Amino acid sequence: MTPAGEIYIELVRRAGQVGTVNIVSTRPEAARVLIGNTPEQVLSVVPLLFSLCGNAQAYAALLACRAALQMPAEPEADAARECLLQLETVREHAWRILLDWPGLLKRQPDKTAVAALLKIDRQFKACLFQDGEAFIPDSRLQIDAPRLQSLLAELTGLIDQTIFDGGLSGFLAITDEAQLRDWLDGNSALSAELLNALYRWNWLALGYSDVACLPELDYAELHRQLQNEDLSAFCRAPQWQGHCYETTPLSRQQAQPLIAELQSRYDNSLLVRFVAVLLEVAAIPQGLTASEGRAYAANCIGLAQVQAARGLLIHRLALRQGRVYDYRIVAPTEWNFHPDGVLAQGLKSLQADNADGLRQQAEWLINAVDPCVQYRLVLTPEN
Repeated sequence: MTPAGEIYIELVRRAGQVGTVNIVSTRPEAARVLIGNTPEQVLSVVPLLFSLCGNAQAYAALLACRAALQMPAEPEADAARECLLQLETVREHAWRILLDWPGLLKRQPDKTAVAALLKIDRQFKACLFQDGEAFIPDSRLQIDAPRLQSLLAELTGLIDQTIFDGGLSGFLAITDEAQLRDWLDGNSALSAELLNALYRWNWLALGYSDVACLPELDYAELHRQLQNEDLSAFCRAPQWQGHCYETTPLSRQQAQPLIAELQSRYDNSLLVRFVAVLLEVAAIPQGLTASEGRAYAANCIGLAQVQAARGLLIHRLALRQGRVYDYRIVAPTEWNFHPDGVLAQGLKSLQADNADGLRQQAEWLINAVDPCVQYRLVLTPEN
């Protein structure tokens, strides 16, 4: 177990199929350490708590604190913060692609490319905010547009070279499966090699489940539900109006023509998930979209929702006498790795001739859904 906890996934095998799936998370409730702090202290501590998606966590905390304190919105600064979240999404996707996807293909990861990726990523805050301080109440915009554009071009070039082998623009132009097959033909890029493996092994529809994508959550309805929930239980295993949902890159990319066609054939299976991630990592650096952060306030309660790399992130805090009385965080992994959620249902659909084949399929599906902590996969024969 790591300090951040882990996700334990047990598959009980039954005659070449998965009979039962048990998913148990040992992730600690990190938000507990925020109780008793002032909002200012919260905003200084949150970035230290989270190594993954730190910008998303810091921004959600800022929005929630600002709402609870009834502070005014900062449209221009929030638009820049939203851009930082999108760039963090690119970093998280590219990081996982460069480190984890080669392992799925029995190749060595490109650690040099990962180091270059992180070097570029570290410079974005200083291009947008004075002293790189983006997520504090008195952050000051200081946009260096030429430097920002230069970094975006450098990031796009790195992704094009290491993930698409020079074929990024061609990939973004794809609108249907026939064009995708043409792009994959004879293509030796890491992205193409992974997708070609799915076609070669006939794993295109692997991991289907009937768990739907999480709809946009109305703030007032979410607040009412949380007021009537066991908050600890909800944060461990969230449901919306009594149902499990997924919140993933696929949730965000459903309107894309290529995804829409692939979903009509393969629904929410392995091929569609990997393509959705590739679309995000290719497209975001070429078109950052500025939007204003939103939050909800009610009786010293602040509720914020932001899109992190792996899906929807929720922060909720309650203040009493200027200090945090209660703080809750619901990360995308809690939705997607719910004991009855999209991964569990997808794993139940797997079939293979032997345990090794079943393990390989499961590892591909787990990586496609992408937990934000380490996982441990155990296959157990049925008694």
